[in-house]
Formats: sequence, structure tokens, C-alpha cells
Amino acid sequence: MRFRLFSLGILLSVALLAAGQQPPPPVVPSGAAVNAAQAPEHLNRAAELAKKGESEEAVEEYRTALKLDPNSLRAHRELAALLEKQGERAAALEEYRLAVVLMEKSGEIRVLVGHSQPVRAVAFSSDGATLATGSDDGKVLLWDTRTATLKRTLTATAAVKSVAWAPEGNILATGNGDKTVCLWDIRTGEIRATLSGHIKAVMSVAFSPDGKTLASGSKDGTVMLWDVATGQLKKKLTGHLFGVTSVAFSPNGKTLASASFDLRLWDVSSGELKATLTRQSVMINAVAFSTDGKLLVTGSEDKTAKLWDVQTGEVRRTISGWDFQISSVALSPDGRTLAVADWQNTVRLWDAQAGELKWTLPLHSALVGSLVFSPDGKILATASNDMTAKLWRVEAPLR
Repeated sequence: MRFRLFSLGILLSVALLAAGQQPPPPVVPSGAAVNAAQAPEHLNRAAELAKKGESEEAVEEYRTALKLDPNSLRAHRELAALLEKQGERAAALEEYRLAVVLMEKSGEIRVLVGHSQPVRAVAFSSDGATLATGSDDGKVLLWDTRTATLKRTLTATAAVKSVAWAPEGNILATGNGDKTVCLWDIRTGEIRATLSGHIKAVMSVAFSPDGKTLASGSKDGTVMLWDVATGQLKKKLTGHLFGVTSVAFSPNGKTLASASFDLRLWDVSSGELKATLTRQSVMINAVAFSTDGKLLVTGSEDKTAKLWDVQTGEVRRTISGWDFQISSVALSPDGRTLAVADWQNTVRLWDAQAGELKWTLPLHSALVGSLVFSPDGKILATASNDMTAKLWRVEAPLR
């Protein structure tokens, strides 16, 4: 076969010469392609050196690999992780920043631009097809998560501080800066009910798993439980001495967690306090349940994330190492990955079971105030004061 192809190539060249045409030049790999092909060898060597604790030699190998292939996401990521372990935070963040640039170019990270003021909240519909972003500009934008294009704009009565989808996907709730909660009919784009009762801004809203109850947490220190069908107040939960920053239902809908300077668990049916897990001198900014309901994760002003055992009320694991307070937390649907955002511009992914850092990305140019995993766990959405939201394909393979 090779001989026949070679013979055909000679015959073609002869025919072209006879017709007065020059045969095409042989295809020779470019220098860049040759260099890029050599990069994996240095990457593998660097990884082996890093395992042996020979960090300086490993860094040199990573830098050599990047000279050969500047577009190697794997090289930027592994070099950044190594530099971070060595305490070289600034150099590590620069490598992570370059990784973000590559991921945005490739489409692994998609930027959603449309708001004119800080984006405060993000929430996926139950099927993961739509992302809602809420902003201080008083708008909720609905995005197609597959194409990253805008589907619809909802105009609220005030700054939007929080958003949540009802399980069936036809109702969206917003917690607003004018002390109200709005329930939106997504099919018409109209407000179907405005819920009033709080006396300060509503910072967090969450639907119960059956979609029948909505919880709202406010700066006034109260949590309110609303009947979604009627819009009537069912229960008012009091006891926090300061503003409520975050509320979350357990997967079975029987327990509600609310965060302030203390972390409280409430019986949804009776409205009674079940437990106060902690009282501390710093604000807890975010709370979320694991999908099995056994764990509760919090992020606080003290720059730590904690995983709590719901049954015992004990802290299973404390994750620290941030330079800034934590603004938002989310557990992946399978419970394996913990996403944490801070008051700088950075999102970190941790192995929730081992407590090991998996990814650090300076995704935005300002504070990241909210993040959430898609229902299938493949996409992480983030909201930032830089007036953008982003969709990150967290399961995309390294290159």
C-alpha cells in the first residue's frame, strides 16, 4: 500500500510538471507544532519531580513545557498549584489567570455580559437549561446554558439580592433590596405575587423540595416561610440577633438552615428551633446542604469553610487558607466537590472528603458573591461585582 501511494505521488508530480504546474510542497510540521509535541515529556518529568519533593527542578520543567506550548492548560494549572504550595501566591495566581484566559478562549468558561451593576445571585432551573442572574440593576436575566445567550429579561422593582427556581421550573423567586419577595411566572415574564413582611432587604430565598414553601432571609434578622400557591405568610422564624445572610432547605424539606452570626436549624412543619450549631464573633455568609442531607457547609468572615454533621452538630472538617472572607459555598450534586468563592475574585474547588485543593481560579476581576452547581454537576455558575456571570465547565478535560 505504501509503495502504491508513493508511486501515485510520483505520477501526480510528473503530470503536474508536464502541464507546466509546480507540485505542492511536502507537508512539514511547523516549529510550533514540533515544540508543542515535546511539551508532554517535560510535563510528565515535572510531575514526577514534584512528587519527589524536588520543587525547584519541577518548576523549571513546567516553565520549559510552557515555552514549548504556551497554550497548555495542564502546565499552567499544575505549575500554579505547585507555586501555591510553595507559598508563592502572586506567581500562582498569575498562572491561574493565564489558565482562565485559555479556558475562555476555548469555551470552557463562558462570560455572560448584560447587567449594568454588580451581579448578586445565580440559580439554575431544575433541568439545568436556564440560568437566572440577579443584579443590583434591578433585572433578572435568563440565559440559555447551552449557547450562553440571553433568553429573557425580567425587570424587578428594586435591586435583586437573591434568586431561586421552583422545582417544576415555571416559578422564579427574587429577594429584593426594597424588602419584598417577588414570585415570577416564567412563561409570561410577569410578577404573579409580591410578598411583603420584611422590614429590611431580603438577602436569600429558597424553595422547599416540593415547591410548596418559600423561605426568605432578611437583614432584619428574620426568616419567613411563605405558601407559594397563595402568597400567604405561614410562619415567621425569629431568634437571630443580626441579619440573615443565607437560607437553605434540607433535601427532604423537613429542616431549614439559616445563617447569621449563628447557624440555626429549624423544623419547617412547626417553625420550632431544632438546634443552634454555632455562635461566633464573625458573620456566616453562606450555607448549603449536601444532596443526602447529612452535611451542612458554611462559609464565613473568618476565612474558613466548615463541613458540619447535621445529626451531631459537630464540625467534620474545617478548610482554611484564604486571604479574604468567604462569600459563597456550594457542594456538587455528588457531594465530592466543594466550591468556595471569596471576597477577592477567586473560586476554589476542594475535594470535600479529603480536604484537598483541586482548582484555584481568579475567575473575575472583582468580588464573587454567589456560585452554584448545575443539577448534573458539570457546570459551575458564578456571579460577580464586575457585572458579569460566568459558566465554567468543571468537568472539561485538561489539555
